[in-house]
Amino acid sequence: MRKTIMAVLLALLSIALVSVSANAAITGHCSDCHTMHNSQDGAPVDGAGPNDNLTKFSCVGCHSGAVAAAPNVFGQLAAARTAGGTFNSNIVDAAATDYHKVHNVRDISWSNDEVELLNITPGAEGGGFTEPVGAAELTCAGALGCHGQASGGFKGFHHNGYPNAYRFLRFNDGAGGYTDIQGKGSPDRELGGATAANHNVYYALLNDSVATRDSISSLCSLCHGVFHGATDTSSTSPGTSPWKRHPTDVAIPTAWDAIGAGVTIDYNVTPFGFNGADYTAMTPSTAYSATLSDNPRVICVSCHRAHGSDNNDLLRFDYAGQSAGGGGTTGCLACHTAVR
Repeated sequence: MRKTIMAVLLALLSIALVSVSANAAITGHCSDCHTMHNSQDGAPVDGAGPNDNLTKFSCVGCHSGAVAAAPNVFGQLAAARTAGGTFNSNIVDAAATDYHKVHNVRDISWSNDEVELLNITPGAEGGGFTEPVGAAELTCAGALGCHGQASGGFKGFHHNGYPNAYRFLRFNDGAGGYTDIQGKGSPDRELGGATAANHNVYYALLNDSVATRDSISSLCSLCHGVFHGATDTSSTSPGTSPWKRHPTDVAIPTAWDAIGAGVTIDYNVTPFGFNGADYTAMTPSTAYSATLSDNPRVICVSCHRAHGSDNNDLLRFDYAGQSAGGGGTTGCLACHTAVR
């Protein structure tokens, strides 16, 4: 139980306790997060404690608003959500036939049918990976998580940070080390949505032959490898037309669907990833036109939110509401401008 609590705390706190620099670490009064004895005025500080590393709250408690400096990743209202979306159970539908709206990590207690999906990885390499009963499942942090290793506690994670990891996103490379994901984070975690002068800057690979898989789409593909990429199931490199799966980390062609004609999109609903000089030059306060002149690349989070959303499949937009000829500048129509 303690290991589970620590893993969640490490992962959830990591989402927001960073500034524009990825090297940021947690700051503030020690007493905001720690207590020496889990006792105050004759009562426990945390009734479910004591907790590892003398923390005052559990992971869920800390990230539900108990600590002001920690992002609340369970926000129900859009204005209270960070860029990753929300894990709030109120957006989880109970019917087993529904398309699920949250990322079902084991560290969070789910109800209804979300539990059954904890053993299944949609779009896994091989066409659908199912773990045996009792097997290790996806966690927020650790070897099977997105937010770095679970060991080290506050000393190694929150206090020191990771020098090159965007939002503390990193994955186990299987050789005793970790690969850090590149990116530049909004100072307030893009709370309430991106604006022209306050947005995340996502990194995309130059091409699929790059050895260091340090883009946010590369991280997603570790589990969901079959969803995007090649024209057939035998290759992991982008192939020739026609595409059979939506490409990621691939530059949008200059003349494609006339997007180069000064078209701008909603970077909050459909953000892009960037590479090379375009990525280097951008900061979270750079005017984000997202036109072809910036060499944008479609990434996984162009369409999805990492934690959860109000839409099916964790989408940023209502996919079922997208219609050719119906107008609109978000979702599919943000890029496929010729069919607006």
